[in-house]
Amino acid sequence: MSSQICSRCNRTINPGDLFYRLTIKVFADFDGVIKIKNRNIDIEQEFEKAKAYPEELLEEEVYKEFDFTLCPRCKEIYCANPLYLPLDQSREII
Repeated sequence: MSSQICSRCNRTINPGDLFYRLTIKVFADFDGVIKIKNRNIDIEQEFEKAKAYPEELLEEEVYKEFDFTLCPRCKEIYCANPLYLPLDQSREII
């Protein structure tokens, strides 16, 4: 079994050491409402334009997945603020 590397801090994680696997999935959702900006739209023409884009770019508009390896410390840091939101100024930093 080979060593792992923490995706956040690059620390070497030796065989048998605790580590975490982080998978993030980002995918399109649909609320049932379709907004039509231009009523004179030609669906066939729009479909042809979409076919001109690389398939990978179109797929990323619908679904993207990320996989990371985290050491215990980086897992704690990530879990404390997974969206990297600004910390509340009145909150005491530990």
